Amino acid sequence: MKIFKILTVILIFFCAGCASQTDRKTPVYCKADYLYAFDDDSLEQKAEGVKSGKNLLSYHLNQQHDHNLSKMTDNTVTRERTAETKQKYTILIMSGGGQNGAFGAGILNGWSDREEGIKRSDVDMITTISTGAMALTYALVGNYGTEDQQNMADQALKNIYTKTSEDDLLEKKNVITMLTTNSLVNTRGMGRTLDGAIKEFMPMIRAWPEDGNWAGKMAFAGVVNMDNGKFYVSDLLQVARDKGRDGEQDLTSEKCYREIILASSAEPAFFPPRFITTDPLTSGGGHMYVDGGLRFGTFWDENLKALEAHNMAVEVYVIVNGDLAVDPYVCNDSGECFRETKNIKNSILDIAKRSSVIATDQLYKGSLDKIYRNLMTHYGAGNFKMNYTYIKPEYIRQKQCRKSLNSFDPAFMSCLFDIGEMVGRTWDWQDYAHKK
Repeated sequence: MKIFKILTVILIFFCAGCASQTDRKTPVYCKADYLYAFDDDSLEQKAEGVKSGKNLLSYHLNQQHDHNLSKMTDNTVTRERTAETKQKYTILIMSGGGQNGAFGAGILNGWSDREEGIKRSDVDMITTISTGAMALTYALVGNYGTEDQQNMADQALKNIYTKTSEDDLLEKKNVITMLTTNSLVNTRGMGRTLDGAIKEFMPMIRAWPEDGNWAGKMAFAGVVNMDNGKFYVSDLLQVARDKGRDGEQDLTSEKCYREIILASSAEPAFFPPRFITTDPLTSGGGHMYVDGGLRFGTFWDENLKALEAHNMAVEVYVIVNGDLAVDPYVCNDSGECFRETKNIKNSILDIAKRSSVIATDQLYKGSLDKIYRNLMTHYGAGNFKMNYTYIKPEYIRQKQCRKSLNSFDPAFMSCLFDIGEMVGRTWDWQDYAHKK
């Protein structure tokens, strides 16, 4: 028995050594203009080899806002007069959260049904992480498409987050394969789901004009470069609508669009990382990118400076696809609902898993607080709006959501979708300032 244990340990170390030699796949090419390093005071390391810096991102935003303002300004009104009147600028932020993204999907569907107040088409900018990025294609068409397109996108989004099972998205690996590759599961099913969205909805996005209601719209996804540790953002609306030299859609942009979304959703170690290069001559390697949630649960920062320069009145709406708690609130088959507390086993795996849960909880709370602090710094109390919503215990209790059985449980996701739809219809948002 002792010899068997020793041989087992040797085999594990041998396999781990093999895993460290896993070749990098051929990278997907993305134009350098598609990726911007997100400068943050807490991240001192500057990116190399990819366009970066606050000035570059601000320049990109300024160009969009100049175009937007020129379209909104009547010919009889001077630009100076317009600058004196603040234009409202609305930002929608969608967090990560895996299957909890069903909550955000429900909000978007419920929001579509509202006939008063702010409309989805009024949103000027969207930022997404992980599951939020997976929902982005549907969200774009649901926001800015024709009525028929909006209905198609909303229904497709509902189907994805209520009928998709874990087996539809993920392919489990055996122990040896896990140890000799770069992830615990394959995500080919997730890729096929995204391919379906791209095939159905990207032609609609490409056909939209660049003026009128579409002027100045932006939709960012966040990813982390594992090689330099930097957080990057990409305006996927820009990527989707990029034209080649002949004026036709550039197929490289479609591949890049897909890869960035999959990268934003690639939970390290659990899902395989994605490889992207900004050098068209690179035949292999590239940079390794993973889930943006490794750095931020939600993000939106440097855009403030460009908006401030244009005298914009900012309203921020944050969808947190989670319950902002370490221990989940669940209901059992008897209808009893409670906060599920755990007595953690004294084992390395349980300790590691629990540490990840606590760190993720702190990440989301810290990201929300960071957005609020930056708004306070740039605008001051009372000069902006920041609203947020999350999966409250009373929602779970009201809908009697049963405990999820796996990573993507259609029954649990359907319950979260119904909750989100209710929140979207009733406009149940909280003022973050009152939380402070």
